[in-house]
Amino acid sequence: MITENQIFLALFIALINGILAVRLGIKLYV
Repeated sequence: MITENQIFLALFIALINGILAVRLGIKLYV
């Protein structure tokens, strides 16, 4: 059973990964 806390944690991790991916992409692109 998935709890709201697990959903929140998954979204938080996805957000962090997205930010890191964008920053890395900008660093490589520039």
